[in-house]
Amino acid sequence: MDAQEIMKRLQEPFLPEDIEWRVGSTNGEKTKGIALAYVTNRAIMNRLDSIFGPFGWRNEFREWKGNSQLCGISVKVEGEWITKWDGADDSQTEAVKGGLSDAMKRAGYQWGIGRYLYNLDNVWVDIVPAGKSFRLKSEPRLPAWALPDGYEYPDAQKRPSEPPKEEQHTDIPPPTLKAKYKQFKGSMDGFEDWIKKQQEKGHNFKQMQEILAKGLLTKAQEQKQEAK
Repeated sequence: MDAQEIMKRLQEPFLPEDIEWRVGSTNGEKTKGIALAYVTNRAIMNRLDSIFGPFGWRNEFREWKGNSQLCGISVKVEGEWITKWDGADDSQTEAVKGGLSDAMKRAGYQWGIGRYLYNLDNVWVDIVPAGKSFRLKSEPRLPAWALPDGYEYPDAQKRPSEPPKEEQHTDIPPPTLKAKYKQFKGSMDGFEDWIKKQQEKGHNFKQMQEILAKGLLTKAQEQKQEAK
């Protein structure tokens, strides 16, 4: 299996049962929230098993900055181990265990596993209290482009057949977003970290461009005031 085929298989969409949902941003009344989709750790492990075999991959964890965890996922390609790392803070609900789980999900995204979920449109759904946080009252349905080929929900209804035009089947930020970031910051330093933080807030690439555009407008207005 060549590198292109490996990446294709890593990036394939998952079945709905392999996706878990969490509440992102909420409205002021705390009655609705943005539904954020994540691939379960079990699904990540099964995907790696199916591609590299149970002995062809491994993961390891490291504590980072006291209350954060790093996860490295290594795969064996042509006899050589290749590792990609990412991390997450301890979660509010399960502390270290939740942090380890989230760190592995992010490490999986580094390999392209489940990264397509970043391209989902923001969907507001009803939420209900769950301890100190909230949970979704019901899970939204995934659009057809975010499902395995040929999959249909049991009571299939019409769903969008294509992802948003600007982000069709791509996890790569568009050139226009990079240009706006460089214009706003003056360089590309910290671009990937900024993208990651925005995605965690549920923002897609189009919304990120709008955020930068507003920032540039505010910056221009401030400079105009200073010049007076």
